[in-house]
Amino acid sequence: MIIDYDYKQVEVPHEIVAYCVGYTFGAEPDDLRFLDCVYMNMGYYGNDPEHLKKLREQIVPVFD
Repeated sequence: MIIDYDYKQVEVPHEIVAYCVGYTFGAEPDDLRFLDCVYMNMGYYGNDPEHLKKLREQIVPVFD
């Protein structure tokens, strides 16, 4: 997947695309929820990319 950022085309890592597909269940790739997830996990909102990577790798139990 390729997104536009700062007038440049940027390749989105497959790991982020796969995470956002699951996180925004049912959202199309051009849906704002999906694009927001991609931009946030790419670190474009000022978040630390390493911290976001740890959050993506963290397993969250469905039932406690």
